[in-house]
Amino acid sequence: MLLSRIARKITGSNGIQSLMEDLGSALGKPKGTTSLLGGGNPARIPEVEKIYKEALLQLISSGEIESMFGEYSSPIGNDDIRNATAEYLKEHLGAEIRGENIAFFNGSQNAYSYLLNCFSGTMEDGSFKKIILPIVPEYIGYADQTWEDNVFSSVVPKVLSTGAHRFRYGLDKENLDFASAGCVVLSRPTNPTGNVLSKEETLWLYEKTKEYKIPFLLDLAYGNPFPNLIGAAEPIHWMPGMILSLSFSKVGLPGVRTGIIIADAEIISLLSSFGAVGNLAVGNLGLSLAKVFWKENTLVKTANTILRPYYEEKSKIAVQILEEAFLSQNLAYSFHEPDGGFFLWIHFPRLKITNKELYRLCKERDVYIVSGHYFFPGLTTDFSHTKQCIRLTYCRDKEEIARGAKIIAEIVARNSSET
Repeated sequence: MLLSRIARKITGSNGIQSLMEDLGSALGKPKGTTSLLGGGNPARIPEVEKIYKEALLQLISSGEIESMFGEYSSPIGNDDIRNATAEYLKEHLGAEIRGENIAFFNGSQNAYSYLLNCFSGTMEDGSFKKIILPIVPEYIGYADQTWEDNVFSSVVPKVLSTGAHRFRYGLDKENLDFASAGCVVLSRPTNPTGNVLSKEETLWLYEKTKEYKIPFLLDLAYGNPFPNLIGAAEPIHWMPGMILSLSFSKVGLPGVRTGIIIADAEIISLLSSFGAVGNLAVGNLGLSLAKVFWKENTLVKTANTILRPYYEEKSKIAVQILEEAFLSQNLAYSFHEPDGGFFLWIHFPRLKITNKELYRLCKERDVYIVSGHYFFPGLTTDFSHTKQCIRLTYCRDKEEIARGAKIIAEIVARNSSET
């Protein structure tokens, strides 16, 4: 079948497709026989699900259900919900936000598929612009969304030891090159490592984007104001020139597919055109739930009283289980400091096989991990971590993590050098 170059690019081997296919495959197997440690699903928390069920019941009893299912919204949400969202987010993002600064999409991934292509590749003046990823590893979902090739630019991060079996990546300001930049993109916390760039570093990047007159895309899917999984870091506030994205997925509503963009009015108008062509309309369920959530401060309250304590405890338990398994096999290993997000990023410095091969061997034993090689788009310099790191989720139950940890440790032990 003859396909376009873009079709071949999207249907080729890519990380996000592999991740979602594994998710579907593993969920269909009997409980207790697999360890699904690769996916991005939030944990199922009955207390939180009860809150969302009550919100849905409010919608049903309010009489909105008929219009919710029976009418289109506008491409980026109707004015009433955009205005209400702006009014609500003023307090939580510390800025003067208006309805014209708000757009809803069918997930923030949907919005990024437009934004990344707006500011990279061949521009209308004939120039070629790059997407600067100031620190890698970075989110697996960005790399395959662009229509043109070779649009990402990144540098090897600083590797900073923070203690026994612990490290973190640091921002290498000196080697970042903004000369050909069309935009800068950062997730905070960074998916996959859980790294939360300091507010000072984030604002330094913001000032650079202002200097070069380019947008700063800041992905807050795991950040403030909800689910607010940022550890001890300071929250980020919206400022002109920033494009912030929020998500309902990581608060426990991935099936609703609702993302929110906060940006300058000019950017929102641009996105409205893309939304009309690509989606026709944004889904009504998330918009209707938002009305309830804003009125009762549901998401921020739930994030701070339930989600943050829950995930912080889950992270500690998962690290303990994994470390016990790794030490039992006398492995060389190091965890990236898990400041936020849902994931653990692990470096095996003596691994003799690639992380891609490690993924295959684990999958043969029904343990699903994510190979770290997917998370370094735009990096042209050799860096051992691209072949020696994996990403695991800690959102699964203890028994599933323990089963997976034992098998991962066994496989890594068999495929590690002595020194």
